Amino acid sequence: MRTLVFRVIGQQIEKDPGCDFTGLVAGTSDYLQARFLFSGDWNGCKKAASFWCLGGEHAAPIINGVCTIPPEALTRREFSVSVTGARKDYRIRTGKVKVQQEV
Repeated sequence: MRTLVFRVIGQQIEKDPGCDFTGLVAGTSDYLQARFLFSGDWNGCKKAASFWCLGGEHAAPIINGVCTIPPEALTRREFSVSVTGARKDYRIRTGKVKVQQEV
C-alpha cells in the first residue's frame, strides 16, 4: 500500500513536500491511501475526505488521520482532494488540491 500525505492548515490543503507524488498510475484499487496532518482547528472534528474525479465526489471517512482513496476517483489522469470536518459547534471545509496520475 502506498500513502499520499496532505497537510491541512485551517481551510487550506496542500501536498506534503516530504511525500513523493510521482509515478502514480490511474486504475488502482485499494492500494492508495491518504494521510492527513491537521492543524488545531480540526481538533475534535469528525472528518471525511472527498476525492473528486470528472466532477463526481467520492467520500471516505478519515480514521486516525488516514483513509483509503476510493477506486472511482482513480480512473483518470487527475483527481482532487478536499476535507470536511464537523463538531458540535462548527463545520469546516478545505479547498481542493490536484493530484496527477499516469494513464
